[in-house]
Amino acid sequence: MNEPSPGVLHAEHVLLGAEFVPSPCTGAPCVSAYARESAEPVGAVLADLTGATYLLASGSDADAFIAASLAGRRLAVGEVAFEATLTGTGALVSVPLLARTGDREFVVVDAGPRGGSLSAWLEFLAHASSEEAPAFPDLGLEDASDMLVPLLLAGPAAGRVLSDYVHGDERLPEQGAVLQLHLDAITAIVARPAASFLPPAYLVLVPVGAARVLWRSLLSFTEVEPIGHVRLRSLLSRQLPWAEEIEGDPRQPARADLESWGVVRPSSDFVGARALG
Repeated sequence: MNEPSPGVLHAEHVLLGAEFVPSPCTGAPCVSAYARESAEPVGAVLADLTGATYLLASGSDADAFIAASLAGRRLAVGEVAFEATLTGTGALVSVPLLARTGDREFVVVDAGPRGGSLSAWLEFLAHASSEEAPAFPDLGLEDASDMLVPLLLAGPAAGRVLSDYVHGDERLPEQGAVLQLHLDAITAIVARPAASFLPPAYLVLVPVGAARVLWRSLLSFTEVEPIGHVRLRSLLSRQLPWAEEIEGDPRQPARADLESWGVVRPSSDFVGARALG
């Protein structure tokens, strides 16, 4: 069995004195922490999400699969949102970020502690069958790490920094939107979650060949500093209202809580809906 390859930015992280741990999702080395990380970042933090759960669902059955697997609102093309994923008994698996990047294409990202469980659960659902026939025959579900490199830029200065790369009639996405943009000469997909409990945050999906250039360029801003996955999870645990619900063993949350967080839709057409009541 081949060893998982390190991400395209591995050498960049080594130069910054990074410590690595095996990803619980892919087994590939991901950044645990850097030699120097501020306890309380004030400008913007930059994280390479390589090693986190990062999946592409595609095909004519992708829409039906996502609708069954994720409990949040049905997204139109160009929208992004946090959405709950539940087991059949109503236990909360995780609350990943979902972006609809095409009519038959969705991206799922989860940098939280349940990312590995989420990947396994979605893989299980993707291969579900009904009366011996596949429930989603035209569905591809795959790790997207080798397609586009996922970077997270977040903090009060994030929008100001990223807007420096956008020119002409193009603009950064509004909250809840995902766009294809030109960041100087780099074509990238940029998503901005709509979440009042988070500081300005942008998920930037960058072509592998351009990732190193953009990474170095972003770090040239004095207000931008890199953080590893441990620090990122610590920051998220203080900001995400469902953070306590995804620590430890999965348990069933109250539907009222899920609704107040905006991660579940009112219908009952998703896995776990009946158990929620």
